[in-house]
Amino acid sequence: MTSAPLVIAPVVAPRVSVILVLYGRADLAMRAISALIAGTPACFELIIVDNASPDDSLAVVRDGVVGATIIANTLNVGFGAAVSVGALRARGEFLLLLNSDVFVESGWLPPLLAALDCKAYLAGVSPMLLNLDGTAQEAGSMICSLGGTLAIVDDTRWAYDFPRVVPYVSAACLLVRRSVFTQLGGFDTAYGRGYYEDVDWALELEQQGLLLAHIPGSSARHVRGASSNLESALRHASRNRDVFVDRWEQRLARLPHLGEGSVASQRRGRDELTADRILIIDDRVPHIDRGSGDPRMAQIATTLARDWPSARVTFLAENLDNCEQYAPHLLSQGVEVVPTPLRDAYGWLQDRFGHFSAVIISRPDNVALAREMIERTQPQAVVVIDVEALYSHRTGLRAALLSASDPVAAAAARALRDAQRAAEHASWKWANVVLCVSEEEAAEVRAVVPQTRVVVVQLIAEGPGVVVPCEHRQGALFFGGFMAGEDSPNADGVRHLVDELMPLIWASQPELTLTVAGWNPPPSVVQRASERVAVVGAIDHPVRVMSAHRVVLVPERFGAGIKTKLAEAMACGTPFVTSSVGAQGLH
Repeated sequence: MTSAPLVIAPVVAPRVSVILVLYGRADLAMRAISALIAGTPACFELIIVDNASPDDSLAVVRDGVVGATIIANTLNVGFGAAVSVGALRARGEFLLLLNSDVFVESGWLPPLLAALDCKAYLAGVSPMLLNLDGTAQEAGSMICSLGGTLAIVDDTRWAYDFPRVVPYVSAACLLVRRSVFTQLGGFDTAYGRGYYEDVDWALELEQQGLLLAHIPGSSARHVRGASSNLESALRHASRNRDVFVDRWEQRLARLPHLGEGSVASQRRGRDELTADRILIIDDRVPHIDRGSGDPRMAQIATTLARDWPSARVTFLAENLDNCEQYAPHLLSQGVEVVPTPLRDAYGWLQDRFGHFSAVIISRPDNVALAREMIERTQPQAVVVIDVEALYSHRTGLRAALLSASDPVAAAAARALRDAQRAAEHASWKWANVVLCVSEEEAAEVRAVVPQTRVVVVQLIAEGPGVVVPCEHRQGALFFGGFMAGEDSPNADGVRHLVDELMPLIWASQPELTLTVAGWNPPPSVVQRASERVAVVGAIDHPVRVMSAHRVVLVPERFGAGIKTKLAEAMACGTPFVTSSVGAQGLH
């Protein structure tokens, strides 16, 4: 601390009104105000409500803070009432309820404002509360059937990296809409000096269809209990818990019992107030720039999380390779990513026994790997099988293509086709719902399981904000991932295009260049690079590359499902030329 006063910059129209209730411990309050000034853009006003501090704290704050509104109560009216008194003087769109022992960290406010600005269903948001040593203290809290509360802490990877609705958040550092706070009459004064008024308010919000959320990227350090006497705090908390239980007895009866010794029940309890809990299983955390159905799967997961905020969407990948690059996309959109690969996930699922409302599984190999685990640990879940593509069709087309040139390979492909078909049919018969990408594939599924609900969920491609004019484009483009290596449809397509088709075009247009883009091109593709063929490998923004070319070429000879690249080409205003196989599902 320094002797120089702390100055609150004057703001004509503050977005945020910070309400700090003071009751002794001016040393902590001054530190909290100092952190607030240092870590917050000049968009706030500070309202300090002194609750008849028993020491010289009011004088210290008056002498040490310039530019704050200071309200001196002649008696201790309690935390809830003091916050309401401060709210009456507030001018901001939002109220920040800030304990005098909470020290916000740099950059804490913008993520919270962004969440409230874009999500009307949120009434309030909270940063990650840390202990002074930087360890996790609370990322929202749970409420149990007996009226107790339990802070959400989790030391697993990505546990705090996705925004999520939580049962309630502590009023120690809580940013709320002033309109909602005043419409509900503020905190209930029935809780006297303090404790449980924020829990009570959370259930009031739930009745109004409003939610509270933990927001990543925002943090504050909390000296828990430093602003109150421990013995007095325990006494008030016990008394107020009884008030809370009497008031919300029927609602609490529907909540879980969170025994402190049960880690599994606590993990389930974190999401207990969510309307539905959806587990999505796929090959990998979606590589959104690589095709192979990944952009569509990312859309499914993020759309569910965005448009269904009262649900919890969790993604479980069979393979976590490259997850550091691609997990942030899901996390930022509110999708939880499991830090355990599917093959090792039985214990993870067992800890959440009976937890998920629905399980969406994509691709037959993942169904085979996950089925027993799901049947054992989530027997109540609706099973949704996502037919990202009919792999047996793709393999059958490849077998026909090989039959003239390589009979042995063709026979192996036919055997694989039969095994894939059997696996596909078994998964559809297990499912309660089947998702398909096109009406053509849905018709085949319905023929096998006529009593099962089959739904078409097509890809939606988003183009650039501005379509590039034709005169600013040049060359032809082949784009696609090569995850299946030399045997992939894309590798075969490049060989067919460069060896057999481009020579016909170059005969009349020798100046035309071809760019081959896509992740992990195999040797046969790399070897076809020349003065007129550029093999560029992975690209960060496929849509931008498509927008720079005159035409997209997709000479696919075997495959299944809708080709993401063709939907993206249309979104870019880029013409494409493809085969009948490539055009499947596009009508």
